[in-house]
Amino acid sequence: MDAAGLRLAVENLGPIEHADIDLRPLTVLIGKNNTGKTYLAQALYAAHKAANSSFGSSEILTKADINSLQKDLLQSNPEKLFDLPSYLEIKANMWINSALDQSGNILKRNLQNYFGVSEMKKIARWDQPDEVAVELHLDRKAIKRTRLFSSKTMELSDNFEAPKESFQIDTRYVRYDIRFWERTDDKEDIEIFQREFAYHISQNIWVKFLDTIDLSGNSHYLPAGRSGLLNAWTDVVKLRFELDRERFGLSRFPESSLGGVALDFISSLAGIIGPRHRPIFAINRKTETLEDTGPLALLTELMGGKIRAGPAEEMVPTLEYQPDGHRIAVHHASSMVADLAPLAMWIEHLVSRNDLLIIDEPESHLHPEAIRLVARVLVGLVNRGVRVVCATHSSVLLHELSNCILRSQLPQTCSDEINTTGNDHIALEKIAVYRFQRQEPTGPVNVNKVDIDPNWGIPEDEYVKVASELSDETADLIDQLA
Repeated sequence: MDAAGLRLAVENLGPIEHADIDLRPLTVLIGKNNTGKTYLAQALYAAHKAANSSFGSSEILTKADINSLQKDLLQSNPEKLFDLPSYLEIKANMWINSALDQSGNILKRNLQNYFGVSEMKKIARWDQPDEVAVELHLDRKAIKRTRLFSSKTMELSDNFEAPKESFQIDTRYVRYDIRFWERTDDKEDIEIFQREFAYHISQNIWVKFLDTIDLSGNSHYLPAGRSGLLNAWTDVVKLRFELDRERFGLSRFPESSLGGVALDFISSLAGIIGPRHRPIFAINRKTETLEDTGPLALLTELMGGKIRAGPAEEMVPTLEYQPDGHRIAVHHASSMVADLAPLAMWIEHLVSRNDLLIIDEPESHLHPEAIRLVARVLVGLVNRGVRVVCATHSSVLLHELSNCILRSQLPQTCSDEINTTGNDHIALEKIAVYRFQRQEPTGPVNVNKVDIDPNWGIPEDEYVKVASELSDETADLIDQLA
């Protein structure tokens, strides 16, 4: 995973006038309430989902291409990636550009879905006639900055030349099919195979391309108010049961209005604790589990117990908190446990290397001492190959991240003092912080990158300002009381 490369560009989205975010392995969003941090986080989630929803197309391969590839693949080394013949690279590159344009259309639909609107203008900056734009760019030293795809229907992707490594086929996913279909003479079966083979090849190219630009992997969104959503989980499932009872002639209840990222959150939770739970990954998508359970162990230590799926025999499966051998429903545990439980379950069951994890207000309901440990959990995930984006109001979380930056710069002679689990140090180039700011109380929001001092850490100007004003007011009150 590169320290830099992908950029999210946003115009006129909600309160945000302009944002150009360099997505580092750890990207932190700070600023006052109602300045658009969640808007931007949801836009990123929508963009990542869009790229991973574009699939293969059989249009790039003719029957002659397929027959030639069959022979070449059968003669290739199954232990190595197969390089696409040069005469097909141009076709494959054209298809990648077409798929990027398709991602733009999916992005627009995703934004409407996650923000719960029927048309884009409903999430445009207030009283702003300009069109909303959410774009994903690639910006690397070796190439000119390129727009990968855009939510604007008239703004297609730039004519992009995919990296050479995009045109490599993982033969494990096609060799068995080729050998199977070699044993049939049925023309209809052969035609079906050729379509499937072409689809798998093009999809393989797309997934490999996403991998080369750090867009592979799944995306996860843990919204603010997680403890409330866990409580709502039981109510939503019970409501679903009640709706199903309509078949028996009982009166109909109103549909739940839960949608957007909250619905994705609940759906993922259902996949973890439901009776039919099994991991689901995209075809040809290589997923790697985390190297160790350092972040999870840290969370378990913080909560004083493990989080597990509740008994299968329960009518509505839910999460269980298990401290010291006891079993407590998460919604009966403390708000700290309820807010951290989803993060623990996602790390244990869903999050893999190369994934994107977006978490809104990770400090919610936490004591400052606990916030420090959660900051280390996020750092531990980054150091294990997960891309993390978090929106926060916590000066404690920023301060702990600053300490992690400083620890990474300690000389080798101090290595004995550094925790080797990788939860407490992060290289400066792996982190970016952005401040959401209004110049006027009711004006639009601009998003600016915060300069991190390698010898100090992340500036905490706005928090210091509040603390200073509070101290001055206290001093004035004491003087008046004297």
